[in-house]
Formats: sequence, structure tokens, C-alpha cells
Amino acid sequence: MPSPERSIDPVDPLIVAYHDSGDESLLVRAEGVARDLLAAEPSRVDVLAALSTVLMLRGRTSDPQQLDAAVAAAGKATALTPPDDPWWPYVNAQLAMVVGFRFEQRREVSDLSTAKRHADVAVTAVDEDDPIRIDVLVRCVNVYRLSFERFGQLADIDTAVRLSREVHRSTDPDHVLTAHQLLALCLVMRFARTGSPGDIDEAIAHCRSGLAGMPARHVDRAALNGVLVIALVQRWVSVDGDDDADLHEAVRVSRQVVADLPSIGTVRAQLLATHGALLVMHGLSSNSPAHLDEAIRSSREAVDAPTAGTQRAGHLVSLAHSLLIRARMSSDPAGVSDAVDTGMAALAGFSPGHPDRARALNVLGTALRIRYLIDHDPADLDAAVGMWRSSSASRAGAVEIRMTAARTWAQTAAEAGDAELALEAYGTAVGLLPLLAWRGLDRTVQEKRLATVAGLAGDAAAWALAAGQPHRAVELLEQGRQVLWSQALQTRSDLSALAAVAPALADELDRTRRELDGTGASPVVELPTRPGWELGRDLLTSALGGPHRAGTEDAGHRRRLAERWEQLAAEARRRPGFESFLHPPSFAALQPATIGGAAVLVNTSRWRSDAIIVTTDGVRAVPLPWLSHDTAQRRAVAFLEVQRAVEEGGGPVERAALRQTLVSLQRWLWDTVGVSVCAALDDMLGGGPDRRHRVWWCPTGPLTMLPLHAAGRFGASAPLAARRRISVAARCVSSYTPSLSALLRARAAPTPDGVPQAFAVGLGTLPGQAPLPAVSDELRAVSSHVPGLRVLSGRSATVEGVLTALEQHSWAHFACHGDQDFKRPSAAALRLVDGRLSVLDLAGRLASRSRSAGGCDLAYLSACRTAAGGRDLPDEGIHLTAALQMAGFRHVIGSQWAVADRVAAQVADDVYAGLRTGGRLAADGAAVALDRAIDRVRRAHPDRPEVWAALIHTGP
Repeated sequence: MPSPERSIDPVDPLIVAYHDSGDESLLVRAEGVARDLLAAEPSRVDVLAALSTVLMLRGRTSDPQQLDAAVAAAGKATALTPPDDPWWPYVNAQLAMVVGFRFEQRREVSDLSTAKRHADVAVTAVDEDDPIRIDVLVRCVNVYRLSFERFGQLADIDTAVRLSREVHRSTDPDHVLTAHQLLALCLVMRFARTGSPGDIDEAIAHCRSGLAGMPARHVDRAALNGVLVIALVQRWVSVDGDDDADLHEAVRVSRQVVADLPSIGTVRAQLLATHGALLVMHGLSSNSPAHLDEAIRSSREAVDAPTAGTQRAGHLVSLAHSLLIRARMSSDPAGVSDAVDTGMAALAGFSPGHPDRARALNVLGTALRIRYLIDHDPADLDAAVGMWRSSSASRAGAVEIRMTAARTWAQTAAEAGDAELALEAYGTAVGLLPLLAWRGLDRTVQEKRLATVAGLAGDAAAWALAAGQPHRAVELLEQGRQVLWSQALQTRSDLSALAAVAPALADELDRTRRELDGTGASPVVELPTRPGWELGRDLLTSALGGPHRAGTEDAGHRRRLAERWEQLAAEARRRPGFESFLHPPSFAALQPATIGGAAVLVNTSRWRSDAIIVTTDGVRAVPLPWLSHDTAQRRAVAFLEVQRAVEEGGGPVERAALRQTLVSLQRWLWDTVGVSVCAALDDMLGGGPDRRHRVWWCPTGPLTMLPLHAAGRFGASAPLAARRRISVAARCVSSYTPSLSALLRARAAPTPDGVPQAFAVGLGTLPGQAPLPAVSDELRAVSSHVPGLRVLSGRSATVEGVLTALEQHSWAHFACHGDQDFKRPSAAALRLVDGRLSVLDLAGRLASRSRSAGGCDLAYLSACRTAAGGRDLPDEGIHLTAALQMAGFRHVIGSQWAVADRVAAQVADDVYAGLRTGGRLAADGAAVALDRAIDRVRRAHPDRPEVWAALIHTGP
């Protein structure tokens, strides 16, 4: 058998010549040479591998049936090669490549699974110093890229990038161009997932380098230009500024791509459609009707190309999109009707289960709504609602399109004042949130997607109240907030519980969900939100969803997966005790969370604001007409700004601004929220001169960043306030809860028996951080109240040491610095001696901890900003306090902003003293103990809320 180093002469030179010239007659000659060689030696593995490459290339250009022959030739080469043969890695890589290419053309998942299996074998088997290693890697990179595109696992694209880099470092001149192409494409796809600026800049550089060294008629020149277009658009999008240079260059390159492929066919049609989408964005960016006219011409040419039915239908959708945008820019009623007619034609081209049908329905619904606004024909509006309802319910459709349809439907119904219809639409949109941020996505992408629909749950609850359904409002707030925490907990609890009684069913459910999630996992263009860009954003996202995607997806496969998921979930729900399996909790299930008091869900939305008070006896909606969502947003942002100014080394002026801002906030919160809520609580729970209600605040939206518990009129009128009880503190013992489900879980968690196993972390000095001189006093105070306290300080206060201690103890106390990134809340962290202990570190490590020994009871975070959520994701409650509670701590004390060092030590001393009852420590008194400790500070400094109002309690 030939050695791996041997090239197939004269087959290989013909293949190289074809790539440089695009002359397909060279492939015919190469096939003839290979078959002649095989006629003489039928078992020559190297010739079989070369033949499979020739047949694959012919299948790409002229004869798709050659793909099966290519796979057969590569498969025969693999079958003839034993695992101990030097050719073993190469033939597996060759088979992976050709089967992967067939998957690109036909989208049959079984092909991708086969290709991935052989790629894994090849990469594992080839040694680092093997002369064929680079040939093996070149053939396998695309398989990992395709696997990432199909299933969305970040590890696959990381592998593809790593292997591409190794190819790029190779000195083999035969692989220079290939390396540029592979690495550029993989970096573009990874950027679309992670948003790393370095990836996209490097991708553009590789595209330009590859094009500079590529012959003018090279067969892959148009493809590499296409990758450059995607990269330029992605970078333009990520900057979100006024510089449109990347967009303009993308349009120029796209024109060149179209010009370089004069032949009519599927590839050219897709390029024309993409070019049209770019021109639309150029037209919107520059307010240029001429670019929109060019976009429409490009889209019409794509429609007129001889392509398959569903591909043509997809191009019709894009054309309808472009027509609609052009009509809106020019206020042309005839253009709107043209868009409606084109949308109807597109819809007729899709079967009910096709993934792109949802997009067609959405575009057609929008066109019909605009025509209704022009002609005022109610039939158009009714038809539009039907389109959006069908689009949002399409299980095979992309979740971004479904969400757009549901929100447009909801907005339209809300503007019409139809409460029942708005509630249906908003409820549909809220139900899509877990899919929008499905658990297979990178955490950064999850957060970014949820930020685009911030406030959705609050809007849904507002319309539930407008429809007279407060119970439903509670359910929607519960379902539409804390999506990321809920997914983790639901998977951990529901699937874990099912696995205990039906492991095979649980495994199949999880496997099906992962694959169903992954079918929508290809990178998308996350366009900035600019006025008037809604249609253009969806158009370009569809056109550029994946640089080298086939024109059609296996619609039947996705539909079958969705149906299989529903069947498996229904099977689980038929089992005793699993009737509500993977369903959001009902109001009746949530109500027991309020035993001993009331939960107050303060909801603000652009439509209306209300407090929803839940007790074990019922629910009441309290209108808050003076609470404006926009005002709450402005006050929250201003509050964050003054906090930041103080924490970044601000002096007396900044500290005075923080105090003034807080005093103003206290009064505004009391006037807009506190007065009405306290009056309703008195009515529901009974009032009296000395009566204080037990309350769990559960704010939404911007209110999550504001101190509701400190609402009131203090300052110089403190004695009067005390007599007249004009503050929340005078009327309530306050705690917070991120959700009723969280409160319910905390109540149900087991309470440790006997003396608590406690540890404390104390770091008074850290490089680059302001000193905390009172830390040592605080630790001594805690030690005096908690027997057997283990202290981690200095070099022992490491990230791993603290995580291990958290797994072994039921009480934890932190006296150190904390960080909160308001733009990236999951980056919030405690600063330890060797690094940062983040929200994700806590959630990931503690999620699997065993609580069989009695659970975890109290976590006290005497650190700055440990209960402050994110500005863009307020409803997710992503902060250290929530992370510890979600990880199982029943009671957590944290801070909403920076705490004065001495005050923190004094409050901690008083809290632990207050937890001792009957000679033993009991964490269930945490809320009352904190309330009393804060009251002591407040009485001493009534006009300084920045001193006493930061610390809050979360738990039962």
C-alpha cells in the first residue's frame, strides 16, 4: 500500500488546477484518471480517496447525484484500511469531509452524525508529527463547524478554531489559502455566538489575506468574499455607532460576489437575496430610496432564478420584506399591496411544517396591518392577527421570528385597547422566553437576547390586570421573569425527579430537547435597535443567519423533533406526581409562599402600573396611577450613576449627591407605591397603630434597582414620620424575593439540625482595593455569636477554598469587597485573594451539591452591591444574593449598594445577636434581626439613608 506521504499523480494536479481556474472539464479528466488507476489496482486507498474528492466537487457544481458516489468511494477506502494502518486517520477524515458536504446539501442529520464520528476518530488517531496531520485537520474542520451550526455547542466551534489555527501555522504552501478560509469562517461563527471583538477583526484580516493571495478565477473566491461580507456586517452591527464604513464595504464586496457568479442557479439566487438584504440596510442607514430600489431588483432576480419551490418561496418572503420597507419609506399604498400579494405567493410555497413558514406569516401579517392602517378594512387586521397567531405558534419556526410575531400581535392588540386579545398575545410571547434564551446558548448570548425583550413580563401582567385576571398576572410575572434561573432549577428539579423514577424517559427528553434547541442554533445577526429598522433587522438576520447554509433545512426533521418532545412530555405528565412536569407554576401552587404575610409584586409597564398583593387568602390588584415606567427608569439610571460616582473615588460632592438622590427616591417611592400598598395591606391583613405587616417585595423592571423597603418621609421630619407612620419601615417588616417560586423553594428547604456549621471569609486588604479596616472587628463579633466559626482570611480565602467551604457548611458570612457589572450582571463577583468568585461560579458549583445532611440555612454578604441586579436585565435577578439563594441557602442578607465599613460591622454584630433565641442560633429570625439592627442605625442617622438602607434580606 502507498505511504501516506505519496500524492496521487496526476489526479492531484488536476484538482489543484480546477480550484485555480474553475474549469469543470478538469474534474472530468481527473475522474477518468482515477478510474483508470483503480481499474489496475481496485484496492488503492489513496486513489479511492482522491476519487471521492473529485466526485464531491462535481456534485457541488453540476451533478448532485455524484455526492452519493463520493461517499461510497470514501467509505470503501475506510473499509479497506485497518486501524493500525498509517492511512487510517486520513481515510476517516476524507469520509468525514464528503459526508459532511452531503449534509450541507441535503441537511440530513444522520449524515452529520456520521461525519462527526469519523472526524473524531481521525483527529484522535493522527499524531502531532504525522506528515499527513494537516491534511487530516483540513478535512475535519468543516465538520466541527457544521456540528456547531446545527447543534449550537460552543465546544465544536472552539475545536474548529483550534484546528484551523494549527493548519494556519503550517508551512505547507498547499494549505495557505485553505487556512485563511477555514479560520475566517470559524471565527465569524464564533463571534456571532460570543461577541468577542478579537474574533471578528481577525476573521476580516484572514479574508483579506486569503483574497489577496487567491487567483482571480479561483473556485472559492466568491465563497471567501461571502464570508468577508458576513464578517463586515457582524462588525458593523457590534459597534452600533454612526460609522457605516463596514456596511458600505460589505455592499461593495457583495456586488463583486454577484458579478463573479454569472451562472443562474441556487447559489447565485441565495447571493442575490443576501445582496438585496444588505442593500435594504444600506438604504435604511442612508435613507436612500435608490438603494432600496436596487435591493428590490436584486430580490426579484433571485425569485426569477430556477430554484426549488421552498427556496423560491424564501426569496419571495425577502422580496415582500423589501417591498414593504420601500413602501413605508415612500408612503406608497400600491407598494404595500404589492408586498401583500408577494407575501401571499410566498406563503403558498411552504408546507405547514416548514421552518420558514413562520417568517412568511410574520411578514404577511405586518404588510396586512400596514394596509389596514391605510384602507381601514377590518378584514385586513383580522387576517394580520391570524398570521401572527399562526407564526408565533409554529413549533418548527425560528424562535426569533415567532417572538417578533407575538410581540407585534401584542402591540397591535394593546394599541387597539383589546385587553383579551392583548393578553393572549403577550401570554404567547412570554411562553417563548425559555426558547429565546434556550440553555444550549452561551450565557452572554442568552442575556443579550433577553435584554431585547426586557419588560415583556410586566407588559403581559399589565394586560392581564386590564382583562380583570390578577391571578393570571401573577402567573405571567412568574413565568416571564428569572428565565435563566428557572431553566437551571427546572431542569435540575423536574428532570432529576423524573430520572429517579423513569431514567430512560428523562434521558430521551433531555436528548430530544438538546437537539430541538440546537436546530435553531446557527449564529444570527444581532442588529441594534434603531427606529424604523424592525423589518430590516429581521430581513438581514434571515439572509445572514449562517454564511454557508443550504437553501433549505430538513423541515420534517425539526417538526418530528417538536412532536416527539410533546409526546415525551405528555408521557411524563401521565405519571403520578408529574402532572405539572416542565409547566410554569399555577397561582394556586404559588400562593402558599405567602404564609405569614403578603407578597407585593410591584409591576410597572408602559401601559399601566400596579401592585399585586398575594396572600394565602387571595390576590388584590392595587392601581398605582402615579407610578410611571419611564420615570422609574430615569430614576433608576440616575441612582446607578451617583452610586458609580461615589464608588469610583468620589468626594464630598458625590457623596452628597448620593444622599440627595436617595432622599428624593424615598419620598417618590412612598408617594407612588408605599402609601397605596400599606393602605391595602391594612385592609387585607388588618391594621392598627402598632401593627407591622410581614412583606416580601417582588418588584419588576427598573424598580428592582430601587429600595422599596426604604420608601418614606424621614430626614428632619423623622419624629413626625414616626408618629404618623409615613414610611414602609414603620408599617412593614420587609424582605425581598426574586420570585414567588424562589420564596416557595426557600420555605421548603430543609433546616439544619443542631449547632450551625459556619464559616466566614474576611479580607480587609487586597491589592488595588480600598482597605476595609473594620473587617477584623466584624469577624470577632460574628465569632462571639457563632460557636465553632471557621475563618478564611489572607491566603486561605481563595476561590476554590471558599467554594469547598460553601459545600461543607450551612452558614456563611462574607466580609470583603463585592463587584456588580450593571451591563453584564453574571460577571458580578466577590473579590478573593486569588481572583473573583462570580455569580456563575456559585451557581454552577453549588447546583449539584448534596443537601442530604440538612441543607444550607444562612448566607450573610457583608459586601458591596451583592443584591444589585443588571440595568439591562432587571427581571432576571442576576446577582450574588440570588445565586446563593438559588443554590439552596434559605436566608440571604445582601446589599443594594456600597456599605460603610463600620456600619456593616455594627449591623452584623446586631444581626447575629438577634438570631440567638432560647440559647441557640436560628436563621429563621434573620428578617426580624436585620430589621431591628437597621432600625438602630436609622434612629441614629434618619437623614442619611445611604448609611442604613443598603442591606436587605431575601428569604422566608
